[in-house]
Amino acid sequence: MLALAEPLSFRNMAAEPASTSELLPLITALYGSLVEDEPWRTFLSKLRQYMHAKHATLIVTRSPATPPNLMITPTADPAHIEAYRDHLFRIDPFINLPEGEVVSLHDFLGDFTQSEFNRDYLQFEDAAHILGVDLHGSGGFETRLRITRARGDNAFTAEDRQRCAAIVPHLRQAIEIFQRLEASRSEHAVYSGAIEQFAVGTIILDRQYNVIRHNSIADEILKEADGILLSGARIVLATPGQDAAFRAFLKKVPGEGDAQGHIFRVQRPSGKRDLGVVARPVATPDFLHAGSAPAIALFLGDPERQFDVTSDALRELFELTRTESRIAACLANGLTVQDSADRLGIAINTARAHLRAIYAKTGVCRQSQLVHLIHTSMPELAGHQRSAA
Repeated sequence: MLALAEPLSFRNMAAEPASTSELLPLITALYGSLVEDEPWRTFLSKLRQYMHAKHATLIVTRSPATPPNLMITPTADPAHIEAYRDHLFRIDPFINLPEGEVVSLHDFLGDFTQSEFNRDYLQFEDAAHILGVDLHGSGGFETRLRITRARGDNAFTAEDRQRCAAIVPHLRQAIEIFQRLEASRSEHAVYSGAIEQFAVGTIILDRQYNVIRHNSIADEILKEADGILLSGARIVLATPGQDAAFRAFLKKVPGEGDAQGHIFRVQRPSGKRDLGVVARPVATPDFLHAGSAPAIALFLGDPERQFDVTSDALRELFELTRTESRIAACLANGLTVQDSADRLGIAINTARAHLRAIYAKTGVCRQSQLVHLIHTSMPELAGHQRSAA
């Protein structure tokens, strides 16, 4: 936003009304930047040039009293951005602008030369002219756009405000799209995390059976190359016979739409128990039924791979005693009541008494129900991954 970058002067440059040839690339960059690895940066870089400015900044925040949730200035020193997010935002008076209206710093504040903001921030950053617009989105966030020129550059004019105002309707729509995309990404991360908590490998294939993406669990299984591996972009099984059977298995998947999925077992040369592979078709619109669009989802289950459940988490969530939580963790990690008692150094009858107390506190009546409750209802209890002996 208001940060020092390499010298760039726009002195004596007169602003003219935006032409279609200028505006169209900017709008294209605005919408295109939403799906880039670093959203907004391309748009802000082009906006800076379009407005003949030193910096263009996007800030997303829930409240003026809290640090910005997001702040992007492609031309600024990252340390300066952190300083603003850390404490300087508290002395920024150029906030709470009229919604959707392009306003200049001078028009909004009048004479601010003696202000703390000017003394501690603007002079330090060599910033003298700022143009801003605040937009209130449906998600409860406020989005601020700030365009900055340095001391000695021309002040923003009425024509400059018009040039900026021309993009405001598009910016408002882009913000709504961005919020939906971020919500979708967050939901996807939750689902992916839950799958990984249960040590399930996921692989997405296109219609040519090439791998589009896979999660970390699948990556570990494939790197072991124990019956199944990744060769280039293709999943390959250890023997020609199994590989041919797997190809035939995949061909049956896309068109049948079996909600239960199709199951294939992968034999492992190491002697470990077979891997289970469940395949399901991926529902996509007709116009995506080509190229590298997702077509098949593979879920890899490894019976040798599981997670430890931590007793501390169980104790907190179910209000168990220390011993009760340790017994519950042992059971959830696959031990018997006798094994749990031996590990904890207590008598079997004592362990059973504790188990009855655990049932009462968790609302279950059998050991299998307790284990199911922990592993399906509380995936966040999983601690570090381990491999079963």
